[in-house]
Amino acid sequence: MLAIQRILFSTDFSDGAAHAFPQAVYLANWHDAELHIVNVAEPGSASRKTLPVSPETLQDWLGASEMANDVLERLTIVQKQINSGEPAERLVGYVEDRDVDLVVMGTHGRRGVRRMLLGSVTEEVVRKAGCPVFTIQAEVERTPGQAVRRILVPVDFSEASEAAVRHATEIAQTYGAEVHLLHVVEEVLYPSAYGVTPPSMSSQNVVVRVEEALGKMAREKIGYEHVQVSATVGYAPLTILDYVEENEIDLVVIATHGRSGLDRVLLGSVAERVIRQSPVPVFVVKPDRKSLLPEAKKEAAATHT
Repeated sequence: MLAIQRILFSTDFSDGAAHAFPQAVYLANWHDAELHIVNVAEPGSASRKTLPVSPETLQDWLGASEMANDVLERLTIVQKQINSGEPAERLVGYVEDRDVDLVVMGTHGRRGVRRMLLGSVTEEVVRKAGCPVFTIQAEVERTPGQAVRRILVPVDFSEASEAAVRHATEIAQTYGAEVHLLHVVEEVLYPSAYGVTPPSMSSQNVVVRVEEALGKMAREKIGYEHVQVSATVGYAPLTILDYVEENEIDLVVIATHGRSGLDRVLLGSVAERVIRQSPVPVFVVKPDRKSLLPEAKKEAAATHT
């Protein structure tokens, strides 16, 4: 089980945020974690809703969930209203100040071209927060206990994607879910003017070898029977998104590649596109920042004692 002590649920009182709240409550209840509900509003915006809200409102946000009505009463809930014109920066600062382990945020449901954007606040928090971020789309209407049955982890065999596999394994235990490991082989085609001879090994042979490597990863990193592995040829972002639709995936767990300094504002082209366009929730793992794996938490605690 993931080592989660504090969860930040960011709300702007939109429908997107409302759809994310049951997931935040479910995770907080499962992990016996504090639930921090935070709203950042423009100073002087008296017409906007503010925190704290009543227990009745929280129950209304929870909606028609399978969770018992007394779940909210069992949780330790902290509500914080922040007046600022820089919501993303303040949320990221809250994560650092309160040592938050996981951020849960809703995205604004959009179609077509507009759907490529999560919204500036969500996207900036995903990029800059020092912990994993769980994004939930406004269209999601299923209750958390029913919502995660199949988890997809895109794998490129980097240390970052191995961290995603380990997090996905722990999440799968929380939900009783099946894990799918997917690697996309991207063909490199050079114009004839380059004078470059294509590789002699066929793409199909590469796919077979990759599936063998994924099978080995599944045995060594996950070690239980509810795993499926797949390798295919294609353009990684689109292939991942197609796989989500075709295999009724409920959650994508994807890693960003560790970066520092100015480069840290970039997630990487594959991860960023999947996060922006995925029709299902996305759990973003950041190998260069806080890990929620139990052994990593123990090591971190030992270094500070």
